[in-house]
Amino acid sequence: MSEWKTFYAHIRDKKKIYVLIHEKPDGDCLGTALGLSLFLKELGYEAAILHPAPIPSVYTFLPGQQHLKLWKDVLPAHALYVCVDCADWERTGYPMPENPYVINIDHHVSNVYYGNLNLVETSAAATGEIVYKMLKSSGIVIDPEVATCLYVALITDTGSFSYSNTTAESLKIGSELVMMGANIDTIRQNLYEKRPFAELLIVKLSLNNLFLAANGKIIAAAISYEEMRAYDLLDADTDGLISMLRAVEGVEVALLLKEFTPGQIKVSLRSKLTCDVNLLAQKFGGGGHPRAAGFVTSGKINEVRDAVIKLIENTF
Repeated sequence: MSEWKTFYAHIRDKKKIYVLIHEKPDGDCLGTALGLSLFLKELGYEAAILHPAPIPSVYTFLPGQQHLKLWKDVLPAHALYVCVDCADWERTGYPMPENPYVINIDHHVSNVYYGNLNLVETSAAATGEIVYKMLKSSGIVIDPEVATCLYVALITDTGSFSYSNTTAESLKIGSELVMMGANIDTIRQNLYEKRPFAELLIVKLSLNNLFLAANGKIIAAAISYEEMRAYDLLDADTDGLISMLRAVEGVEVALLLKEFTPGQIKVSLRSKLTCDVNLLAQKFGGGGHPRAAGFVTSGKINEVRDAVIKLIENTF
């Protein structure tokens, strides 16, 4: 049975489908959710992407914005939910509703297979890659709007096909999406040529708080709550910094600590070849991928930094 037939068997008798995304969604998560929702709409389904907090403004150029619904109430009971790019239900930011039917589509190695149907492919470079293959197997034409969304999903999780998770399959899918009409000019302009001034402030702050360990194999930067508040910075403003840190010569692992509320620290981890940061993040209740992971914890920012660095040093 094709991927689409498997998926369709679970939605065939439904009229309304709720798509759930993870908190602080990235390009893979949003691109996948929007692309899937647009495709379902063409088939006559009512698809709504529910999210408990505003999404990053950088992705407002993507087609399908009408499907996004800021929803802060209890989720409807006895409904069909398609969770995209969420390793577990908690990542959606919602309490579990009464008697949900869940389709779990994801590529994280930390996925706990929480759905009634689990379309989990940990070898996929992006969740968008899984959804693309599923939609393609339907035999239904993928239009340029859907292609644009899925192309964004693919390039954001592969670093524009530069990260180690990029495969021949990823490149093939990217090529096919361009042939289907993905608007690469619009994507380039919005993702890479409209950098907010806040990103420069983030770089400025991080330069004052850089920390090296393990003879330069570990680099860390920390941004306190006071700094985040003083400059009115958002999580999305820090997206580019962790990749910049990882790119430093000699660095094997980079970590970025951000204190968005007093005592609550979000830690992003990136590695090159020698350290599985997903395993490290899991020790703190988080997860992700071997080369990109994260978690949220409580404590003083420098103490959290030192504890994480000590664990990383033990992996060398």
